[in-house]
Amino acid sequence: MKKFVYKVASIGLLSIGTAVTSAQYQAKVAIAPRSSGEAQSLLIVKGFHNLCPNVSIIRDESQADYVVLASESDPWRGFLLHYYITIYDKQGKVVFSTDKHHGKDASKDACRFINTEK
Repeated sequence: MKKFVYKVASIGLLSIGTAVTSAQYQAKVAIAPRSSGEAQSLLIVKGFHNLCPNVSIIRDESQADYVVLASESDPWRGFLLHYYITIYDKQGKVVFSTDKHHGKDASKDACRFINTEK
């Protein structure tokens, strides 16, 4: 019985330690000035705030881990509307891109990428 309790306690402490470590990492993301329209606030600010608690949106691109460019297709296209997110690294290379019909899905994909990179 003591061995079982000890193992359960050890597993619990390991999982708590992992959660603390992952919560300490804060990715710094700058929004590219070319981000357009509703996409900038909907996809990046609101989406990342709700889906990526470890992302801090900053103004200075030189201090950012990533630069995010968000845009949307012509709103007159109705159900064919697309949301695009492109993520650049510090060197300006494209490291991730997504094209989804729903803004929330595009934000989820971008958050998943940022969270798995570090």
